[in-house]
Amino acid sequence: MSLLRKFQNLNNFTYNDDYYCLICDRSNIGYVHKEIAKHLIVDVKGISLLEKNIFFDNTSKFELKKIILRITKVLSQKKKLFTPADELFSCRLTVDSRELFKLDRKLVEFLGIRGYGVHLIAYIKNKNSYKLWVPKRNKNKLVSPSKLDNTVAGGVKAGETIISALEREGYEEAGLKKKELHRAKLVGTVNYNWKNSPYTLRRDTLYLFDLEVDENFKPFCLDGEVEKFQLMDWKKILKLMQKTNMIKNNCNIVFFNFMVRHSLINNKLEKNYEKILKL
Repeated sequence: MSLLRKFQNLNNFTYNDDYYCLICDRSNIGYVHKEIAKHLIVDVKGISLLEKNIFFDNTSKFELKKIILRITKVLSQKKKLFTPADELFSCRLTVDSRELFKLDRKLVEFLGIRGYGVHLIAYIKNKNSYKLWVPKRNKNKLVSPSKLDNTVAGGVKAGETIISALEREGYEEAGLKKKELHRAKLVGTVNYNWKNSPYTLRRDTLYLFDLEVDENFKPFCLDGEVEKFQLMDWKKILKLMQKTNMIKNNCNIVFFNFMVRHSLINNKLEKNYEKILKL
């Protein structure tokens, strides 16, 4: 599959008659597939369907918590459909805005609610040569086992800021301490709307960080999620992106963003360079 096609697949969601808008406190916070909605509308007290919108009947934090627990319970009874991740994320309109409610991480994609993540690339620069620290995910991970990843990557949990999430993930996944992460540069965001299964939708905003390190730096994983780290030349990573499926889907776009920002890639190295930039 071409790199362009991979990026198109990561933005393959089109709002159509298969979806209802999810409305909370007069804001559109998500999109729910009709196959999921039919379980909720009948069995969950506290939500209403009006035309193509699903509304929360009461938007107090206490009532929203009860409604979300009911939704989780109803979907959990559909074992082949939904299994909770037992990790809480926040529903919020922006990463810095007030939290509307907490919900299970897996439920985020079943309700099409925006999720937030942090992705960091640690790299060594020697003149015009760039080498990046690339982890291989543990073969026992439920999501993308044995795939190549960004140096540090993870979701922003309920109650976290992007910085506290980066500090937690950086330490757990790569042994990075706060002092080292203070040198990391926030370099932007990437967004995608990925229909990653027939009834789920990943609407993610990833906050991107660069961390230049020296030859003495050696990342090490503390939480068992990484099998090993490799120091790889950026050109090898590009070839893996173009020719294989070894890299986790959303990490391709982070690597490509890095290569663009550091003026490494052009239309000679990637024939669809300009088309990809337009995405």
